[in-house]
Amino acid sequence: MNCSKLSKFDLVSAGHLISGEDRDRAFQAAIVLGHIKSSFIEAVAAFALFQPVTEDNFRKWYEQRQSPYERCLNSIYAKAFVLSLDAIEKLLSRLCQYLSPPPGVTSFHNEYQSHFGHLKHIRDSAIHIEDRGRGLTRKQSTLKSRVIELGNFHVNRITFTGEDGKTYTVEISEVTLNQAHRILQGVINAYEWK
Repeated sequence: MNCSKLSKFDLVSAGHLISGEDRDRAFQAAIVLGHIKSSFIEAVAAFALFQPVTEDNFRKWYEQRQSPYERCLNSIYAKAFVLSLDAIEKLLSRLCQYLSPPPGVTSFHNEYQSHFGHLKHIRDSAIHIEDRGRGLTRKQSTLKSRVIELGNFHVNRITFTGEDGKTYTVEISEVTLNQAHRILQGVINAYEWK
């Protein structure tokens, strides 16, 4: 992995400390923003390691006779991508609910939810695969779906059937990261730094 090419996804703040009279709240907000940055870095690293599932790649993997351990790496990277971006939504939610962010942060959180709120369904199905694989919800009722997808790849997309029976997909791509980056940089820029 060439990490120097990933610097375009860096989230940058204008200082190290958040300004404000309530130092405890400013400190807590900085910690949450630090966790958001770390989760985003994990998503970027997962994207960099992921290899799209194309016919050429599939043929190459087959010809190289990859071990089952090598073959599972794409799945690990895809799930890490989903879990990291989903964690960011939860952190933004906490920031907005408990730490009185500056104007604009709630709007950025709403925008993030509109783009990435569906990742919760993918995450839940990946974590509760023992239920989804049997066509069940967590409450053991039957899924309202005839087709159940459990981490199927379509080039650079991973798809899961959610607990509600709907199909949820995320693209593991620069486009997805750029959307998240723009929103998260907006959140960081909304704070006054020193």
